[in-house]
Amino acid sequence: MFKKIFIIMLAIAAAAGIWFGLWVQSLPDIENLKKQDTNLSITIKDAEGKSKEWIIGAKNHSWVPLNKTSPYLIAAVIASEDDAFFQHEGFDFGEIKDAIKTDIEKKRFARGASTITMQLAKNLYLTKEKTLTRKLKEVYLTYRLERVLTKKRILELYLNVVEWGPGVYGVDEASKYYFGKNPAELDLSEASILAVILPNPSYYNPYIRMTRVEKRQNYLLMRMLMEHDVKNEEYELAVSTPVMLNERL
Repeated sequence: MFKKIFIIMLAIAAAAGIWFGLWVQSLPDIENLKKQDTNLSITIKDAEGKSKEWIIGAKNHSWVPLNKTSPYLIAAVIASEDDAFFQHEGFDFGEIKDAIKTDIEKKRFARGASTITMQLAKNLYLTKEKTLTRKLKEVYLTYRLERVLTKKRILELYLNVVEWGPGVYGVDEASKYYFGKNPAELDLSEASILAVILPNPSYYNPYIRMTRVEKRQNYLLMRMLMEHDVKNEEYELAVSTPVMLNERL
């Protein structure tokens, strides 16, 4: 009997191993993202909700290298989206624990715990469907991204593919859409506004709900000051600078 059980368990383990190997092979190749001249097409939605191709890489005229992005924006996005980005390896288990606790208390999915790397995996390769299979893909792709790419490369990719508004993708389009500037020209006040918009561009739409945006901005700037991401004089200037949005027709 023991021998039969052992053989059955061995067969199950072998089948599971084969399935996992085939499943991994079906997932996208991460290695090509290491190259700065990589060009990868993903599907996004324009301002009218229609699908279109978006090129990731040098062939996209809106692509912005990390060294040509305002340091204020980089610091603000990390503080807002994933303040342990440079410490974790793709998963912030403290945030995951807190998110599960909040969800149980509220009896609904009230809080997310996605890191920047997890969000990059979703934006590059996955749909928004909430299924176990998609979640497993997200976890594995996040694991691979962290092991194949540098943190700076992950951040560069993320800033260039994330949605900042209706049909507004990437830091270049966002900077020009909201402020009429190149990403390198953003000051702390403008950078913190973009960081506030990022998690939910509809909810934090500065053209409709500026009071809500400024309240969140003040909170973010205070956090950045407390964490020594900015100096006191930079903070004082940012909170006292009126937000001047690019006029939209």
